[in-house]
Amino acid sequence: MNTLPLGHLFLQIAVILITCKLCSLVMRRVGQPSTIGEMIAGVLLGPSLLGALAPEISAWIFPPATKPVMNELAQIGLTLYMFTVGLEFRTDLLSQRVRSAFSVSFAGMAAPFLIGALLAGPLMREGGFYGDGISHGMAAVFTGAAMCVTAFPMLARIIRERGLAGTPAGTLALASGSLDDVAAWMLLAGVVGAVQGDVYLVVWTILGAGAYFLVCRTF
Repeated sequence: MNTLPLGHLFLQIAVILITCKLCSLVMRRVGQPSTIGEMIAGVLLGPSLLGALAPEISAWIFPPATKPVMNELAQIGLTLYMFTVGLEFRTDLLSQRVRSAFSVSFAGMAAPFLIGALLAGPLMREGGFYGDGISHGMAAVFTGAAMCVTAFPMLARIIRERGLAGTPAGTLALASGSLDDVAAWMLLAGVVGAVQGDVYLVVWTILGAGAYFLVCRTF
């Protein structure tokens, strides 16, 4: 098993941070959030550009053996960031706008879900997008739910960067986005459970979400 030299790990981090910083500066110059630049940096350093134009350099900077290590570091960073988002979340403001949060969440899910469900038909006719034995109904629910999933960390970054963290508008947006994700992932779990014939997958997903909600509300 190949190990990742510490110096090479620092090189990868430096390349990623410098590229993200440069792309973020460009995005801010055109009035866009810096997180958009960070996404573009990932595309530039990935197989879409660097890997296509200079595969040798890409393979040297980001060899396949190092990807598990980078993935674990990314998960740690994402966990810590979401923890700070939770620290700034104003539950007192949310309690005054619970109905609004559910309304905004439903409105934000309705259009993407409908578009995804309608796309399922043409995708099934074209073939190659779904596994064997998938019914049109399951494909429609899966595609619609997948379209509803929110890029929650990006939403949180944009809210924080725009100075909306801790405000009624920012709290409402975060609450609505989290409700979108909970509903979408439950639908996806339901489809996966139905395809695999495992009803317990759906039950455990619902029970887990309910238990998590009760713990957060109680403690």
